[in-house]
Amino acid sequence: MGPLSGWLFETARFIPHGVCLLWRPDLVALHVVSDAVIAASYFAIPIAIFVFARKRFDLEPEHRRMALLFVAFITACGLTHVAGIVTLWWPLYGLQGLIKGLTAVISVLTAAALPMLVPRLLSLPSSKVLQAANDSLATEVAAHQATLQELRVAQAELARQLADRDEDLRIANHRFTTALTNSPITVFEQDADLRYTWIYNPPPGIHPDQLIGRDERDAMGSDSAEQLRELKREALAAREPRQAEVKVVNAVRTGWFDIRVQPTTLRNGEAGLVASAIDITPRMQHQAELQLVMRELNHRSKNLLTIVQSIARQSASGLTVPKAYLGRLGDRLQALAKAHDVLVQQNWLGADLRSVIESQLRPHLDSGAARLRLDGAPFELSPNVAHYVGLAIHELGANAAKYGALSNDDGEVDVSWAIETEADGARSLRLEWRETGGPEPKERERRGFGRIILEVLTPQALQGAADLRFEEAGMVWTLRARLGAEAA
Repeated sequence: MGPLSGWLFETARFIPHGVCLLWRPDLVALHVVSDAVIAASYFAIPIAIFVFARKRFDLEPEHRRMALLFVAFITACGLTHVAGIVTLWWPLYGLQGLIKGLTAVISVLTAAALPMLVPRLLSLPSSKVLQAANDSLATEVAAHQATLQELRVAQAELARQLADRDEDLRIANHRFTTALTNSPITVFEQDADLRYTWIYNPPPGIHPDQLIGRDERDAMGSDSAEQLRELKREALAAREPRQAEVKVVNAVRTGWFDIRVQPTTLRNGEAGLVASAIDITPRMQHQAELQLVMRELNHRSKNLLTIVQSIARQSASGLTVPKAYLGRLGDRLQALAKAHDVLVQQNWLGADLRSVIESQLRPHLDSGAARLRLDGAPFELSPNVAHYVGLAIHELGANAAKYGALSNDDGEVDVSWAIETEADGARSLRLEWRETGGPEPKERERRGFGRIILEVLTPQALQGAADLRFEEAGMVWTLRARLGAEAA
């Protein structure tokens, strides 16, 4: 046995501690039981601390080290009590002293670490504070749950609205598709460079892939394309819609389209156009056919007037009928034909007042345009009254050439018309023929057919009134008719 082991386990020189107790059973039992209970308690505490430290993964490293230090300290204290029980029978006082020395070292380390741990322990919240925090947290959680429930309800409502909107969009798209399929309407979109970005229901012979990313010049003739491009550039520059009827010529067909252009903002936020093209080729063809029929009808009507004039001349042959009568009859029939021409040019939808006046005064305008002045805004006469106005202007022009302002080199004629407002608020047409610079007019006693046209037939046709005056400066004829009445 070496010196250290002898020092630790030498028993020959010492007597057991029980001798000091005179081996009294009661005292020995008291010491043994007390030390055993204390040791067992000491050993139970570090086991609990060790298990706690192992299961608390959130402990900081310094807390974990402190727990291990307490485990060592309390275990060492328990060992000293075990050593006290052993020395009652075996005098291993060297080993007991070593255990006590180790316990002292651990005790000093633990005592030295406690002052550093106390402030951290004091900063830990109490159970009341933790309970209050838990209660507050529970309240917040309940509020958050209520808010979450509200959000879920709002989300469900939003989902329902989105579903309704999707359904409305589907229905609108279905209606749009149904309305345009097999129709003569093409709808398309173009960017600021006039490149097609979307097209629906293109004309026959054109596929959308032929136009997407391109412009009109790739699908039609240069003349048609340039006319369309100019129309669209105007709409983009003015930010206002534009409309035009365009003849389109391409390799597939030739047709007419009613183009309507509307500036818009594209999905990328840039300026662009959305437009529609309505195929009006059948309508234009029908109008061309109608024009042909109207020209043929006009030609036949003129032939009929010529036949009437020929019948009148043949009927007057051999009779004492003045040649002047036949001349005036022919001139008046020609006046009707000229008014008829104006109506045919406008498809019998009406007759422009200026065109009617110019057609009747054409011979006088050609020979002395500076002496014959026309002044008035565009005004449409109904087909029923255009002939009467034409006859009245013819009579005035013929009279001015024979007896009035156009019978010399100095006279002048002013023909003017305007829309005026009456005292009762009604609007009316005022047409005036005024002569100046000619021979002084003289009113004839005989009331001829010309005056009947001016003073009776024409005013009655327009449901208005006429005034014929022979002033010193020249003859003046004024016609007034309420708007709407001239269409009767």
